Amino acid sequence: MLSGVFFCVSILGARVIATSTIRSAFTGRDNRFTPIRFVLASMVMLEHVFVVIRGPELSPLIAANGWSAGYLAVNGFFILSGFLIADSLERRSDAKAFALARFLRIIPALVVLALLATLAIGPLVTSLPPAQYWSSATTWLYAPNVLAFADTSGGPAGIFTSNPAEGEFSATLWTLRYEVLAYAAAALLFFTRFVWGRWPILGLFIAGTAVYLAIRLLWPDAPAMITHGGRFGSVFLLGMVIHQFRDRLPITILPVILLLPIAILMGDHALSELFWNGVLAVLIFWAGFAALERLPSGARIPDWSYGIYIWHYPVMQSLWHFDVARSPLELAAYGIPLSLAVAAASWHLIERPALGLKFKLGG
Repeated sequence: MLSGVFFCVSILGARVIATSTIRSAFTGRDNRFTPIRFVLASMVMLEHVFVVIRGPELSPLIAANGWSAGYLAVNGFFILSGFLIADSLERRSDAKAFALARFLRIIPALVVLALLATLAIGPLVTSLPPAQYWSSATTWLYAPNVLAFADTSGGPAGIFTSNPAEGEFSATLWTLRYEVLAYAAAALLFFTRFVWGRWPILGLFIAGTAVYLAIRLLWPDAPAMITHGGRFGSVFLLGMVIHQFRDRLPITILPVILLLPIAILMGDHALSELFWNGVLAVLIFWAGFAALERLPSGARIPDWSYGIYIWHYPVMQSLWHFDVARSPLELAAYGIPLSLAVAAASWHLIERPALGLKFKLGG
């Protein structure tokens, strides 16, 4: 759908407002993807201010027709990830280097989070006596669950039992399993050449999106793993399609004029998500590449987005637990700066040094 809109825009004279194509603009790190990831992670963090205060069962306060800012931000992450993973595969053409790069980007910070949750934070925020906390299987299974991308919905035993979001350590970790599955599926497609190339990837995106829509429309009580798999598979493939057609897609914001009104008018209908995803994709790649010759890219700023994503929730849960912040304004005032500080520490002390190991390990 999105590629078709872009083609129509190009035919109708998009050169008037588009200075180049995505391919010609995408030359290494000279883009705004790092600040875009920061914005997307911050959107998730801002939504969770209200989740921590009100609990996860209530409707989100920051939403358009039921589509919450956090929901759309995560879709945006997967669109951008699909684009970058497709590019990484084609540039590296090396399964070992690809797997090592993905491992070093995700796992080291996750190991630190899981260990701190179990050994340092958990004992401070649990309602259980120390002996019961340390002897509970739930406490010791949390780290393996996190690192295996299994059940991440809770935390060590007895934590945050008085919080509105009871017992939940980090509400964002569950999406990582779908990210890793998407990496694995993309690598399988590329290295086997089973389905790769411009038209095969487009066909796979159309088929995958059709399956996701069928699940949403015809199987509303489908298991979460199936629904989420369809959702993230569709947006990840959208990013891959954009990469495959990058030499034909102009850098323009014009498609938003067509897509956004449709997305809004369709309300909370399942089809609306397709148009919201189109809006996200256009905005991401327009913001990422437009006017790079005149406006700064921010490419060299530290990439705190992953640290923000995995750490803001336990930070805010802890602030509520210790009665530091009990209103949205207080939680935002204390929680956002503290989350940024933790994310900065994660990047400078864990993530960036881990990524530096790629070259030493032959990645």
